[in-house]
Parts: sequence; structure tokens; C-alpha cells
Amino acid sequence: MQNAGGVTFIMKEMVKHLVNLLFVNALFIFLVRKGTKSSTEYNIKLIRQPTNYFKNSAAAIGLSFAVIAILIVVVFSQNVMIIIAAVFISIGAGRQMFASAMDLVTTNLNAFLSSWASTLLLLAKNRMMVTPTDWRSIESQFEQILISRRLEYNLPVKLDGVKPESQQILLEYLDEHKWELEYQQAITYDDSSCLAFFHYATKQMREKLQIYDELEELQERSGGVSAVILIALGTLIWLIS
Repeated sequence: MQNAGGVTFIMKEMVKHLVNLLFVNALFIFLVRKGTKSSTEYNIKLIRQPTNYFKNSAAAIGLSFAVIAILIVVVFSQNVMIIIAAVFISIGAGRQMFASAMDLVTTNLNAFLSSWASTLLLLAKNRMMVTPTDWRSIESQFEQILISRRLEYNLPVKLDGVKPESQQILLEYLDEHKWELEYQQAITYDDSSCLAFFHYATKQMREKLQIYDELEELQERSGGVSAVILIALGTLIWLIS
């Protein structure tokens, strides 16, 4: 029952995301162009779901779309060539739907990783004022993560504009949001407490980065050249018929 509930939740979120991509964005993308800062909002409930739920949910959406599209053509046409063309186009479009559904997950993961990497970098800058030797290498490490993993320096809304020296605001935020990383211990002003949290958070983020890389690669493969070729081949058969 828990598995079914998780998959149902993900599929519902994916369908909402697809509707937004297909209709809302399509209507306004050329009308509204605002240079705003990238959002750091993410659905933590979605992010904490098992990885196989994402794949299964996106696959169900893509497959359902392809099957329904093929059945509609079969109902209205008896032409074999048109049906074959519909199969190719539907499979290609189904792969694109799979990739678009996966975009929900990769977008949320990117926002989550960007937000926490930026927050931990701010923490490192803050602690450098207390014990610079221990934290200087940590700061460099997270700057490299932001650059090399195509993440953005995007602090959460509550920390936006906060200076590195604002220790109380930063620690209050960390203690309030540590549950997102499943951290149980209190985070205090003590340097050992901050280091313990930092090392734990780093480990959690590396695990999420591996999941992000895996899903992003799957998304790119599914909605890439192979899907375009299938759609183009089906279109060519359709025109010939």
C-alpha cells in the first residue's frame, strides 16, 4: 500500500508538471520574459521518494500515452501503413513524455542540491571567521561542487541576503531544516557540532548527486535523438501512405 501511495503521488505531480510544460509555458513563453533569479523551491516529499518510484511513474505515463495514441489511430483508420506510422510516432512521443515527466524530478533535485550546497558554502564562510584553517579547504570543496556539477549559488529565501557573519540566523535555519537531510542532532555554535553536521550533510548530498546524475542521464537518453528519429520515421511513413 505504501509503494502504491508513493507512485500515485509521484504520478500526480508528474501529470501536473506535464500540464504546466505543455500548456501554461507554451502560452506564455514568448509573451513573458522576466530575468528573475532561479527559484530554490523544491518538493521535499517528492525528493525523499525511492528512485525506482520515479522511473516506474514516468514509464507508466509514457507507456500509457503511447498505447492510447495507437488505439485512437486503430479505431479511426484501417490503413496498415498509417497504423505502423502511428506506432513509431507514438513510441517516440511516449519517450518524450517519459523524459518530460522525469524533468519534474531532476528540476526538484537540482533546486534541492543548489540550495543546500549554497547553504553549506555560507556555513563554511561563517566558520572561517572562527577557525579559518579547518574550513578553508571545505569552502574550496563546495565552490568546486557548485561549478563542476552545474549547480547554482541559490540560497533559500530565509537566507537570501544574509551575510556570512550572521551566525545566529544561519544556525537557526540549519536547526529548523536539518530534517530535510534526516539529521537528528542539535546544531550549536560549537565548531565540532558544525563540523559534524557539515560532514553528514556532505555525505547526504553526494548520495543525492549520484541519483541526480543517474536520472538526468536517463532523461537525456529517453528524450534525445532516438525519440526524434522514431517520430521522424513515423511521419515519413505517414506521408508516404
